[in-house]
Amino acid sequence: MRTRIINLTAHTVVVLSGPRELARFSPSGSVARVNEITAMGLPLKTDVGEVPLTAVRYSCEVSDLPEPQAGVLYLVSRVLAAAIDRDDLVFPCDEVRDSEGRIVGCRSLGTFAGAARA
Repeated sequence: MRTRIINLTAHTVVVLSGPRELARFSPSGSVARVNEITAMGLPLKTDVGEVPLTAVRYSCEVSDLPEPQAGVLYLVSRVLAAAIDRDDLVFPCDEVRDSEGRIVGCRSLGTFAGAARA
């Protein structure tokens, strides 16, 4: 049985082997996100002036993540995959950058919960 991968990120994800493209996952149109909880902290007094500082933490709640489906993996951000204990989440792993430092792809998809799948 083949696994269907649904890209719940805002970006096309390209899996590369050297210069060869192995797979391309276009955005599905829905973006799953981990909810953030923020609070303004005291400004940082730096050598170039005061800079606002925001304390950020991630909740265990996410938005726009569908329920698990047989034969389906959801391609999400690494932050979301780390925050949620589900074995149907994968994320871009071992990113490939161009000469300007921009991410152009990844060498594999990663998972936190699916060690038994490996």
